[in-house]
Formats: sequence, C-alpha cells, structure tokens
Amino acid sequence: MLDKGQIKDWEGEPERPAAERKTDRILNAVFESREAVPTGETVKLTPEQAHARKRRGQWMALALIAFVIIVFTLTMTKMGQAILVRDL
Repeated sequence: MLDKGQIKDWEGEPERPAAERKTDRILNAVFESREAVPTGETVKLTPEQAHARKRRGQWMALALIAFVIIVFTLTMTKMGQAILVRDL
C-alpha cells in the first residue's frame, strides 16, 4: 500500500485495508439506491409456460381457500358452545 508521502503528485487519502474496502462494497450494494432502467425487452411465454403459470395460480388459490377454511374451523372449535351464550 502506498501513502501520500510515497507519490509526489498524489492528493488522495491513504489506502484502507482490503477488509474495509470489501465491507464498503457490500454496504453500498445493500443501501445504495438505484433507478430501474427500462430496456424495452418483453418476455413472451410459450403456451406451456402460460399453462403452467395458470395451473400454479389455481393451486395457490386452492391452498389459500383451504387455509382459510382450516383457520375458521379451528377458531369455531376452540370457541365451542360459548359462542351461542351471550349476556344481554
């Protein structure tokens, strides 16, 4: 590593150790904001890919509905008969 005194026309700061430079690169990659650049490219799905996407969506919807039914059933089971008894 070279310092300011070793190069006569250099006006920078002394170099930092490689570990610090690596940490800086990682932090910049994580916290630096970047704008999306439109490239004009579009993706054309093949009929098989479109069909697979549709089936995947249907399975996800079915799984979500099953989850809601299970949660509802468990909630009603836990509440039991107490749901019908109310003080007026």
